[in-house]
Amino acid sequence: MLALHCDLISEYIAFQRGQINKYDKETIRKLFKYLQPFKMSVTQKEHIGLSDELIKSLVDGGFVKIRRFVNEKELIESTKLKIMLTKDSKDGTYPYPYINILNDEVDVSFTATYKSGDDRDKAIEHIRALLVDANEISIYDRYLSKINYSSNSWDTNKLLLLNILPRKAVDINIYCQDDWNINRENDLLSIYSEWSINREEWGRNIHDRYIETDKVIILLSSGLINLASISKDFTYIIKVK
Repeated sequence: MLALHCDLISEYIAFQRGQINKYDKETIRKLFKYLQPFKMSVTQKEHIGLSDELIKSLVDGGFVKIRRFVNEKELIESTKLKIMLTKDSKDGTYPYPYINILNDEVDVSFTATYKSGDDRDKAIEHIRALLVDANEISIYDRYLSKINYSSNSWDTNKLLLLNILPRKAVDINIYCQDDWNINRENDLLSIYSEWSINREEWGRNIHDRYIETDKVIILLSSGLINLASISKDFTYIIKVK
Protein backbone atom coordinates (compact mmCIF):
# COMPACT_ATOMS: atom_id res chain seq x y z
CA MET A 1 0.00 0.00 0.00
CA LEU A 2 1.21 3.48 -0.91
CA ALA A 3 -0.05 7.08 -1.19
CA LEU A 4 -1.10 9.13 -4.23
CA HIS A 5 -0.85 12.85 -4.81
CA CYS A 6 -4.22 14.61 -5.12
CA ASP A 7 -3.83 15.18 -8.86
CA LEU A 8 -3.29 11.46 -9.48
CA ILE A 9 -6.27 10.52 -7.33
CA SER A 10 -8.43 12.91 -9.35
CA GLU A 11 -7.25 11.46 -12.67
CA TYR A 12 -7.62 7.87 -11.43
CA ILE A 13 -11.23 8.49 -10.37
CA ALA A 14 -11.99 10.28 -13.66
CA PHE A 15 -10.63 7.25 -15.49
CA GLN A 16 -12.75 4.91 -13.38
CA ARG A 17 -15.84 6.97 -14.21
CA GLY A 18 -15.07 7.21 -17.92
CA GLN A 19 -14.58 10.99 -17.85
CA ILE A 20 -12.13 11.10 -20.76
CA ASN A 21 -11.71 14.87 -20.75
CA LYS A 22 -10.56 14.85 -17.10
CA TYR A 23 -7.53 12.57 -17.30
CA ASP A 24 -4.40 12.24 -19.38
CA LYS A 25 -4.02 8.86 -21.10
CA GLU A 26 -0.23 8.78 -20.69
CA THR A 27 -0.51 9.57 -16.97
CA ILE A 28 -3.01 6.75 -16.46
CA ARG A 29 -0.85 4.34 -18.43
CA LYS A 30 2.18 5.14 -16.24
CA LEU A 31 0.08 5.15 -13.07
CA PHE A 32 -1.11 1.59 -13.65
CA LYS A 33 2.50 0.44 -13.79
CA TYR A 34 2.83 1.38 -10.12
CA LEU A 35 -0.73 1.26 -8.86
CA GLN A 36 -1.86 -0.96 -6.01
CA PRO A 37 -4.23 -0.40 -3.06
CA PHE A 38 -3.59 3.08 -1.69
CA LYS A 39 -4.35 5.25 1.32
CA MET A 40 -6.06 8.61 1.10
CA SER A 41 -6.38 11.28 3.76
CA VAL A 42 -9.65 13.02 4.66
CA THR A 43 -7.87 16.26 3.73
CA GLN A 44 -7.27 14.90 0.21
CA LYS A 45 -10.92 13.85 -0.09
CA GLU A 46 -12.05 17.34 0.85
CA HIS A 47 -9.46 19.06 -1.37
CA ILE A 48 -10.51 17.06 -4.42
CA GLY A 49 -14.20 17.41 -3.54
CA LEU A 50 -15.11 13.72 -3.52
CA SER A 51 -18.56 12.76 -2.35
CA ASP A 52 -19.17 10.42 0.57
CA GLU A 53 -20.99 8.05 -1.80
CA LEU A 54 -18.01 7.81 -4.15
CA ILE A 55 -15.57 7.29 -1.29
CA LYS A 56 -17.80 4.56 0.15
CA SER A 57 -17.79 2.73 -3.18
CA LEU A 58 -13.98 2.92 -3.37
CA VAL A 59 -13.52 1.78 0.22
CA ASP A 60 -16.07 -1.03 -0.10
CA GLY A 61 -14.15 -2.28 -3.13
CA GLY A 62 -11.11 -2.77 -0.90
CA PHE A 63 -8.80 -0.74 -3.12
CA VAL A 64 -8.71 2.46 -1.07
CA LYS A 65 -8.43 3.21 2.63
CA ILE A 66 -9.29 6.67 3.94
CA ARG A 67 -8.05 7.94 7.30
CA ARG A 68 -7.47 11.22 9.11
CA PHE A 69 -3.84 12.31 9.13
CA VAL A 70 -2.24 15.42 10.58
CA ASN A 71 -0.31 16.08 7.37
CA GLU A 72 1.01 14.51 4.17
CA LYS A 73 4.13 13.20 5.92
CA GLU A 74 2.00 11.22 8.38
CA LEU A 75 -0.08 9.81 5.51
CA ILE A 76 3.04 8.59 3.69
CA GLU A 77 4.61 7.12 6.82
CA SER A 78 1.43 5.11 7.47
CA THR A 79 1.82 3.17 4.20
CA LYS A 80 3.82 -0.03 3.85
CA LEU A 81 6.00 1.28 1.03
CA LYS A 82 6.53 4.77 2.58
CA ILE A 83 6.19 6.57 -0.76
CA MET A 84 3.78 8.87 -2.58
CA LEU A 85 3.22 8.68 -6.34
CA THR A 86 3.18 12.05 -8.06
CA LYS A 87 3.86 13.78 -11.36
CA ASP A 88 4.52 17.19 -9.85
CA SER A 89 8.01 18.23 -8.78
CA LYS A 90 9.10 19.76 -5.49
CA ASP A 91 11.27 22.76 -6.38
CA GLY A 92 12.05 21.12 -9.70
CA THR A 93 13.06 17.76 -8.18
CA TYR A 94 11.45 14.58 -6.86
CA PRO A 95 13.12 13.94 -3.48
CA TYR A 96 12.22 10.98 -1.29
CA PRO A 97 9.46 10.02 -0.54
CA TYR A 98 7.99 11.21 -3.87
CA ILE A 99 8.07 8.95 -6.93
CA ASN A 100 7.55 10.67 -10.26
CA ILE A 101 5.51 8.16 -12.29
CA LEU A 102 6.49 9.85 -15.55
CA ASN A 103 10.26 9.65 -15.05
CA ASP A 104 11.95 8.33 -11.93
CA GLU A 105 14.81 5.97 -11.11
CA VAL A 106 12.52 3.91 -8.87
CA ASP A 107 10.84 1.32 -11.07
CA VAL A 108 8.44 -1.60 -10.74
CA SER A 109 9.71 -5.15 -11.14
CA PHE A 110 8.48 -8.73 -10.89
CA THR A 111 10.41 -11.11 -8.68
CA ALA A 112 10.41 -14.71 -7.52
CA THR A 113 12.49 -16.39 -4.81
CA TYR A 114 13.32 -20.07 -4.46
CA LYS A 115 14.69 -21.54 -1.25
CA SER A 116 17.29 -24.27 -1.19
CA GLY A 117 15.63 -27.48 -2.34
CA ASP A 118 12.82 -25.71 -4.23
CA ASP A 119 12.19 -26.85 -7.81
CA ARG A 120 13.09 -24.10 -10.36
CA ASP A 121 11.24 -25.45 -13.41
CA LYS A 122 8.73 -22.60 -13.38
CA ALA A 123 11.53 -20.00 -13.25
CA ILE A 124 13.34 -21.70 -16.13
CA GLU A 125 10.16 -21.77 -18.22
CA HIS A 126 9.51 -18.11 -17.43
CA ILE A 127 13.01 -16.97 -18.39
CA ARG A 128 12.85 -19.08 -21.57
CA ALA A 129 9.60 -17.30 -22.50
CA LEU A 130 11.16 -13.90 -21.83
CA LEU A 131 13.98 -14.66 -24.26
CA VAL A 132 11.83 -16.01 -27.11
CA ASP A 133 11.21 -12.66 -28.80
CA ALA A 134 14.60 -11.10 -28.04
CA ASN A 135 16.60 -9.60 -30.90
CA GLU A 136 19.82 -9.69 -28.85
CA ILE A 137 20.75 -11.44 -25.62
CA SER A 138 23.60 -10.54 -23.27
CA ILE A 139 24.54 -12.89 -20.43
CA TYR A 140 26.61 -11.55 -17.52
CA ASP A 141 27.94 -14.26 -15.22
CA ARG A 142 31.48 -14.10 -13.94
CA TYR A 143 31.75 -17.85 -13.37
CA LEU A 144 29.71 -19.04 -16.33
CA SER A 145 32.52 -21.20 -17.71
CA LYS A 146 35.08 -21.35 -14.88
CA ILE A 147 36.26 -24.95 -14.73
CA ASN A 148 37.23 -24.99 -11.05
CA TYR A 149 34.16 -23.17 -9.75
CA SER A 150 32.63 -26.62 -9.29
CA SER A 151 33.40 -29.98 -10.82
CA ASN A 152 30.67 -29.71 -13.44
CA SER A 153 29.78 -26.01 -13.56
CA TRP A 154 30.14 -25.59 -17.32
CA ASP A 155 28.24 -28.80 -18.03
CA THR A 156 25.42 -27.56 -15.80
CA ASN A 157 25.40 -24.04 -17.21
CA LYS A 158 25.65 -25.31 -20.79
CA LEU A 159 22.55 -27.47 -20.39
CA LEU A 160 20.69 -24.55 -18.83
CA LEU A 161 21.64 -22.22 -21.70
CA LEU A 162 20.54 -24.78 -24.24
CA ASN A 163 17.23 -24.95 -22.37
CA ILE A 164 16.48 -21.23 -22.12
CA LEU A 165 17.97 -19.76 -25.32
CA PRO A 166 15.54 -19.44 -28.25
CA ARG A 167 16.07 -21.59 -31.33
CA LYS A 168 16.38 -18.75 -33.80
CA ALA A 169 19.11 -16.60 -35.32
CA VAL A 170 20.07 -14.16 -32.58
CA ASP A 171 23.22 -12.47 -31.29
CA ILE A 172 24.27 -13.88 -27.91
CA ASN A 173 26.89 -11.86 -26.03
CA ILE A 174 28.72 -13.73 -23.28
CA TYR A 175 30.34 -11.75 -20.45
CA CYS A 176 32.35 -14.05 -18.17
CA GLN A 177 35.76 -13.76 -16.57
CA ASP A 178 37.62 -17.03 -17.07
CA ASP A 179 38.00 -20.17 -19.14
CA TRP A 180 35.86 -19.28 -22.12
CA ASN A 181 37.29 -20.76 -25.32
CA ILE A 182 36.27 -21.99 -28.75
CA ASN A 183 35.15 -25.29 -27.22
CA ARG A 184 32.53 -23.48 -25.15
CA GLU A 185 31.25 -21.70 -28.23
CA ASN A 186 31.16 -24.94 -30.20
CA ASP A 187 29.25 -26.65 -27.40
CA LEU A 188 26.42 -24.20 -28.02
CA LEU A 189 26.68 -23.99 -31.80
CA SER A 190 26.61 -27.78 -32.09
CA ILE A 191 23.03 -27.61 -30.84
CA TYR A 192 21.93 -24.62 -32.92
CA SER A 193 24.28 -23.27 -35.57
CA GLU A 194 22.26 -20.11 -36.32
CA TRP A 195 23.27 -18.45 -33.06
CA SER A 196 25.97 -15.79 -33.23
CA ILE A 197 28.06 -16.29 -30.07
CA ASN A 198 30.22 -13.32 -29.08
CA ARG A 199 32.62 -13.41 -26.14
CA GLU A 200 32.82 -9.95 -24.59
CA GLU A 201 35.39 -8.52 -22.18
CA TRP A 202 34.56 -8.86 -18.49
CA GLY A 203 34.97 -5.33 -17.17
CA ARG A 204 36.23 -4.61 -13.66
CA ASN A 205 33.12 -2.53 -13.02
CA ILE A 206 30.80 -5.50 -13.68
CA HIS A 207 29.56 -7.23 -10.55
CA ASP A 208 25.91 -8.19 -10.91
CA ARG A 209 24.79 -11.38 -12.64
CA TYR A 210 21.99 -10.78 -15.13
CA ILE A 211 20.56 -11.49 -18.57
CA GLU A 212 19.66 -8.50 -20.74
CA THR A 213 17.69 -8.34 -23.96
CA ASP A 214 16.37 -5.43 -25.98
CA LYS A 215 13.13 -5.74 -24.02
CA VAL A 216 13.91 -6.84 -20.43
CA ILE A 217 16.64 -7.15 -17.81
CA ILE A 218 16.59 -10.31 -15.68
CA LEU A 219 18.65 -9.74 -12.54
CA LEU A 220 19.99 -12.88 -10.86
CA SER A 221 20.81 -13.06 -7.15
CA SER A 222 23.63 -15.49 -7.97
CA GLY A 223 25.07 -17.30 -10.97
CA LEU A 224 23.08 -19.26 -13.54
CA ILE A 225 24.27 -22.45 -11.89
CA ASN A 226 21.91 -21.72 -9.00
CA LEU A 227 19.00 -21.48 -11.42
CA ALA A 228 19.91 -24.92 -12.74
CA SER A 229 20.68 -26.40 -9.31
CA ILE A 230 18.50 -26.46 -6.18
CA SER A 231 21.34 -26.56 -3.66
CA LYS A 232 21.20 -22.83 -2.83
CA ASP A 233 18.64 -20.04 -2.58
CA PHE A 234 17.94 -18.21 -5.84
CA THR A 235 16.03 -15.03 -6.73
CA TYR A 236 15.40 -13.41 -10.10
CA ILE A 237 14.00 -9.95 -10.77
CA ILE A 238 12.51 -8.81 -14.07
CA LYS A 239 12.65 -5.20 -15.12
CA VAL A 240 10.86 -4.12 -18.28
CA LYS A 241 12.72 -1.59 -20.41
